Amino acid sequence: MGNTTENTQALIRSEVWQVQLEEILHENLMGVPFVRQVEFPDGTAFTMPSIGTPLVRDLPEDTEITFDALDTGEVSITMNAPVIAANSLSQILMEDALWAAEAIASIPVEQAQAIMERFETDTLALAMTQSGGLGNPNLINGTAHRKIATGTNETMAVVDFAFAGYSLQKAKVSRMNLIAIVDPSVGYSLETATNLTNLSNNPKWEGIIETGITDNFRFVRNVFGFDVFESNMLPTMNETIDAGAGNLTTTSGKANIFTSWARPGIAPFVLAWRRHPVLVAEWNNKKKRTEIDTTARWGSGLVREENIVVIGSDTDQVL
Repeated sequence: MGNTTENTQALIRSEVWQVQLEEILHENLMGVPFVRQVEFPDGTAFTMPSIGTPLVRDLPEDTEITFDALDTGEVSITMNAPVIAANSLSQILMEDALWAAEAIASIPVEQAQAIMERFETDTLALAMTQSGGLGNPNLINGTAHRKIATGTNETMAVVDFAFAGYSLQKAKVSRMNLIAIVDPSVGYSLETATNLTNLSNNPKWEGIIETGITDNFRFVRNVFGFDVFESNMLPTMNETIDAGAGNLTTTSGKANIFTSWARPGIAPFVLAWRRHPVLVAEWNNKKKRTEIDTTARWGSGLVREENIVVIGSDTDQVL
C-alpha cells in the first residue's frame, strides 16, 4: 500500500508557517499641518502672552489724547509626561523563531508609527478644550464655534461647511487656506446626499458617482473653500448643543475640525517638542534579551479659539 496521507499523519505538520510576517495596517497620518511649532527651551510650563485690538476714538480739534490700555491675556502650555513604546525579544526566541530577524527589524518602524499616531490623536483632542466646556456653543462675535451637524440624524450636511466658513469669517479669520478634518462617515454622507448624486441638480459633482469624493484620505473636490481631509483619529463628541437651530444631540459622534492655515501665527494649536522620537536598542545580559524602546515628549495647547470651528456628527447612521 505504501505511505499515504492517511497513515502518515505524524510526518505532516498541521500548520505551515510562512517566512514573511503579516503586514500591519496603519492609519494615514496627516502630520497635523495646522500646528504652530514654538521653542520650549526648559521648564514644564510655557506661557504665551497676547494683546487685544486697540480701541479707536474720535479726536476732535484741540482736545487731549486719551491713551487706552491694551487688553492682555496669556495662554499656558504644560509639558506632557514622556510617552514610550517598548518591546523585547528573548535570546531563545531569536534562536528558535523563523521570523525573529524580520520582527526585530520591524520594531523601530512600528514603534515610531505608534507614537506619531498617539501624537496626532492627542493634538486633535485639543478641539474638545474650547471655552465653556461640553454643550456650550462657544459664541465668538455672536456666532457658534461649536455645534452639531444639521444633516439627517445629525450627519454632516454641505450647509455645515458653509456655516464653518461663516463662523471663521465673523471671527475675522482669513478665508485663505481653509482646512477641514472630518470623520470618514462625513465623506459617505456627502457621497450619498441626493442633491449631490443627482446630476440634473449638480452637474459639477457628477464625478462623485464615478470615482467617489476622496482619494488617499483627501477630498478630491474643495467644499465651500475647505480642503477636506479624512481621519480616524478625531475625538469622540457626544453632547447636546443649541447653536441657534434648537437642541441637537450626537450619541455616536465625532468632532470634525475646521480651521484656517493662512499663516503660522494664527494656527489654533501650538506645539513644543521637548524630545522628538528617540530609539534606544540594547542587549540585556541579565535577562538574555534584546530590548528596544522609542520615547518622545511634547507639550501642546489650543491657543486661537477663534480659528477653530468644531462640528459634531453622528457616525452610526451609515450602518
